[in-house]
Amino acid sequence: MRRLCQATGVLSLGFIVVLTGGTVPKPAQAGDESPTNLVRIGLVSSLFRETPEPLIQAMMRPFKSLMEAQTGLSGDLVSGGDADHLAKQLMDGKLQLGLFHGFELAWAKQKLPRLRPLMIIVNHDSRLRAHLVVRRDNPVASIADLKGKSLAVPLRTREHCRLFAERRCIDCDNCGLERFFAQIVKPVDAEDALDSVIDGQTEAALIDGVTLTTYKHDHPNAFAKLRVFLDSEVFPAAAIVYCPGQLDEGTLRRFRDGMLSANQNRRGQQLLTLCRMTGFQRVPDDYEQMLLEIAKAYPPPVVAAK
Repeated sequence: MRRLCQATGVLSLGFIVVLTGGTVPKPAQAGDESPTNLVRIGLVSSLFRETPEPLIQAMMRPFKSLMEAQTGLSGDLVSGGDADHLAKQLMDGKLQLGLFHGFELAWAKQKLPRLRPLMIIVNHDSRLRAHLVVRRDNPVASIADLKGKSLAVPLRTREHCRLFAERRCIDCDNCGLERFFAQIVKPVDAEDALDSVIDGQTEAALIDGVTLTTYKHDHPNAFAKLRVFLDSEVFPAAAIVYCPGQLDEGTLRRFRDGMLSANQNRRGQQLLTLCRMTGFQRVPDDYEQMLLEIAKAYPPPVVAAK
């Protein structure tokens, strides 16, 4: 079957590796750019899962080019740690902007409600879903029927998919995916994962909504052999986030307006394609409500006391 060009959304490999250089920024020195032209952007550490360092370095340049072309600003891109640590750095002014998965922003705002989304990041769909897919003739009727079976999870599967599976595919002992399933295989992409289900090599596959739609469009005959067994709730899109007062309004507006228009010119479109995104969008009116709902459906993980 022809290889599917996987449309895994803004937090796909392409976007992740574009956004991070994996290095600690140098302290400002005399003669460096003025603060109004240099924006320090932190990225939540969950973006880096299964991303090889050489590819991170190689793909960093397109996003910097996109940002500079659209805003006239320079970005200092750094790993911001987990959602809590990244949120604290924004509050303390150590970073001016941060990139969060939508559900991680929902968690962070429970502790630090002053955090604000500046814009959301989109690849085709701003409302994210995850799906568990089985063969059409598979009689599985409940999550319990998958216990002890095999699951295909494509490499660089998006984090909302992982969260969905981890919270749904556990038993009363909270055993986790690795113990719930007898085997977790990691195909190179979603097409291979879905093919493995069709061929009977795995019992089910974990797939995000955009990718599944693409597969259905490109391979209708193969898709007809599959059945979506379980759908997730709607997850909010990833967002670029700020803390009011830590970056002047003029720079915020300049950054937002420049990035929002990235898909309106040829160079911007080319760079977005390299980043495997379709663009940035204004924050939807119901985004805050979506954050509240996803935090209720998927509460933040409980950290064990030391």
